Amino acid sequence: MSIVKISNRKILDDLQAKLILRLGRKISLQEILDLCLKHAMNDFEELVRLASNEPVLTPEIAEEIIAFFENAEGIPYDLDAKFPNKDDQDIYSL
Repeated sequence: MSIVKISNRKILDDLQAKLILRLGRKISLQEILDLCLKHAMNDFEELVRLASNEPVLTPEIAEEIIAFFENAEGIPYDLDAKFPNKDDQDIYSL
């Protein structure tokens, strides 16, 4: 058996109480966690979305980015531009 620290135990206890009321029987915390893991594996993309601090690149978002760059193709670039941040200067002055 592994020990896992839960940052908000009250949520797990509330979930257990709701399940007990709905099922009409006692359900252990272990059983609840096992069911949650099975559900997470079945809906893995949703789990990734919830766990990610960064936006997930979807085909739709990729299409929007490509369309944006295609629309910007005719905009001239100033090769003599100076940037206040040295890192920007290094990146854009290639």
